[in-house]
Amino acid sequence: MDRRIAMLAGAGLWTAAGGVAAQKAPARVLFLNPGEPVERGKGPHWRMAARFMAVAAKAFGMQLEVLYAERDHLLMLRQAEEVAQRSEWPDYIVIVNEKLAGPQMLKTLARTGSKVLMIHNDLTPEQRREVGNEREQMRHWIGTATTDEAAAEYRLMAELVRQLGDKEPRVIGITGDRATPVSLERAQGVSEFMVRSGRGQVLQTAFSDWSVTDAESKAHLLLSRYPEANIVWAANDSMALGALRAVRARNAKVLVGGSGAWPDALASMAEGGLAASVGSHFLIGAWAMVLLYDYHQGMDFAAAGGPTLKIDHMHVVNRESAARFDQAVYQRQDAMDFTSFSRALHPKAGRYDFNLAPFLRDR
Repeated sequence: MDRRIAMLAGAGLWTAAGGVAAQKAPARVLFLNPGEPVERGKGPHWRMAARFMAVAAKAFGMQLEVLYAERDHLLMLRQAEEVAQRSEWPDYIVIVNEKLAGPQMLKTLARTGSKVLMIHNDLTPEQRREVGNEREQMRHWIGTATTDEAAAEYRLMAELVRQLGDKEPRVIGITGDRATPVSLERAQGVSEFMVRSGRGQVLQTAFSDWSVTDAESKAHLLLSRYPEANIVWAANDSMALGALRAVRARNAKVLVGGSGAWPDALASMAEGGLAASVGSHFLIGAWAMVLLYDYHQGMDFAAAGGPTLKIDHMHVVNRESAARFDQAVYQRQDAMDFTSFSRALHPKAGRYDFNLAPFLRDR
């Protein structure tokens, strides 16, 4: 498959009243997507992120192009270089600090006339010491939008412990690779819950490569080492489903929770498999499109809390709510109205209130 996937939205711009207005020319956005355009065992997160970005782009009348890097950060760096050498640059480029490649991409893209927004993985403190913060040495880097991953996993763990009842939590964790900042942030959220609740123990947290097969292998080993475990949490749903295979192979009474609330995870919940998942990470791309639309229309998102946004938009899904979540988010994704979050279209004070509630409330 061609790694370049162009998704062009309509040229009109929506007004608050729902009509088309003759405002600035539609913003052209390029997303350097670190993921894969087809399933390779590590889940649909990056394809879903691009899909919901496209839904938002269509609503706002923006143009969106997506380049997939196949989870190869070296390819992603080459793609950034290729973009820098284009004769015509997009207005905005969305990047991810995947495998800590963010600083090099920022330096490469400084040669373009594009503004850069970073999403999902922020720079580490060490990287920020190296390159500075948004709108400082690198004026083209206008902002960063990430999910509050620690808060998300805190909620997931709270739900799993609720389902466990009066038993003392004995927890095994399987997080992502060491070079991805969200791996550590998600593990941090679990640790924070355990400390604040004052109950139970994290027996061990293992690193994995985000895949079903590796997580299944890690879970087999950890369950053998800790037969007293009664909760396994994983940093994405692919790894959770792999861990569930290991739990079932041992006929163990262990609750398994994931992160993503992806369709296959919802299907597993409906069948009595996964106990819970915390979802909507994939909307970070759609929220980015809201920010860029507003910025392009002269409504700088930095005025609503600064150029660095940590968004607490995650929603816990369990077996009882899985069908409703699927209907609201996946079955009706093309009807999701992201324009309602725009400050340019709906002026209001305070921080952006990105969340799933309006979509879930309507179903």
